Amino acid sequence: MSQLLLQNRKIVLGITGGIAAYKACELCRLLVKNGADVRVVMTEAAAKMVGPATLSALTHHEVMTDVFQDAEGIDHIAITNDADLYVVAPATANSIAKFACGLADNALTTSVLASACPIVIAPAMNTRMLLNPATKQNLKTLQDRGVYIIAPEDGELACGDKGMGRMRNPEDIFSYICALLNDHIALPYKGFEPEALPSPEEPAALTQTKLLPKSHGAGIKIVITAGPTEEHIDPARVITNKSSGKMGYALAQMAATMGADVTLISGPTHLATPNNVKRVDVTSASQMLDAVKSQVGQANIFIGCAAVSDYRLIEPMHTKLKKEDHGEFLTLELVKNEDIIAYVGHLDEDRPFTVGFAAETDNFEDNAREKLLRKKLDLIVLNDVSDPEIGFNSNDNAASVFNEKGIVTSFGKMSKVKLADLLMELILAEYKSSRESEKKSKK
Repeated sequence: MSQLLLQNRKIVLGITGGIAAYKACELCRLLVKNGADVRVVMTEAAAKMVGPATLSALTHHEVMTDVFQDAEGIDHIAITNDADLYVVAPATANSIAKFACGLADNALTTSVLASACPIVIAPAMNTRMLLNPATKQNLKTLQDRGVYIIAPEDGELACGDKGMGRMRNPEDIFSYICALLNDHIALPYKGFEPEALPSPEEPAALTQTKLLPKSHGAGIKIVITAGPTEEHIDPARVITNKSSGKMGYALAQMAATMGADVTLISGPTHLATPNNVKRVDVTSASQMLDAVKSQVGQANIFIGCAAVSDYRLIEPMHTKLKKEDHGEFLTLELVKNEDIIAYVGHLDEDRPFTVGFAAETDNFEDNAREKLLRKKLDLIVLNDVSDPEIGFNSNDNAASVFNEKGIVTSFGKMSKVKLADLLMELILAEYKSSRESEKKSKK
């Protein structure tokens, strides 16, 4: 993740006494790693689950566990001064009830009550406790007051049961925090009624007074294609490729985390939709092209990361092909699909900043630069798919980025998530630079 995401942000992390308290250590690490100044407040029960010394080592600050820790300085009040966000993860049913009633009986509940910044809570508890009408009403009360609630997920619970109530993973909570601080989304609590509860619209004066400046991706609309496409041979068979969609999905997640408005046009994958991303599902190359045409006119940036089929059958068979009917050899007549990234690159009106991907097995640089010029791209990202460690379906990747003047930069082997972070920073910077150049040329 980029240090720009949370640089100079002061975040108070409250930890209550649920078994999920151990996950707070990883959340704390992610926040600190990405530039945040983190102060931790723990309940007495939480301190029995996770040692305060661990959190102190991660944050380089003393952990508050006692409301009278510094009576003269009134730490339980001062700790929230100038805070940008108060995050309680995990939030137990007991602490949620106290928040709803406005109780102040320990360092955490007192500091939450005294907080004048946005508050986010991540509930974690047994399913029956979560479904109890009292807990549901308490959560609704908090949301009505402007508290943001990250709904728990379905999974294995500490008691051995399986069901709703498991605290979201630290990475998910981190993404929500970044999106909220970028003033990009409001976090709805997805309840257990047929309709989710509404998200806060007019934050309460004492709890939602300071939303932060937008990040470097805010206000920018990005359309990304990802995954493979499938071209039907008959009702049972398709022509496709090995693309997993992981790179495109990682780019979409990073773009959204940086505050951008992201639409992901995806071929068939088993991947979950990234947080705060609008997803459009397609199957064939022609369907993907239609989806791109419907979205690209509103986009500032278009990233063609999908592995689109170059050809399709002239006429797919309406019934299943029988090998007994075709002997030893079968000939399929194929016709070329329209090149989606070239279509976008050659637009005369409303053309977005256009980024393509070149998956090559030889003549890497020559092939990439030829594609960039022929398809009129602003940037092209070169991948070596002949290497099984960084090719299709791998969790890692490496890339070189070119513009019309030549190579811009290269990234060595790393996770696709990390590479997506670096690529999105580069793409946003190049996009903004190009727009500044356009403005100067018009003067």
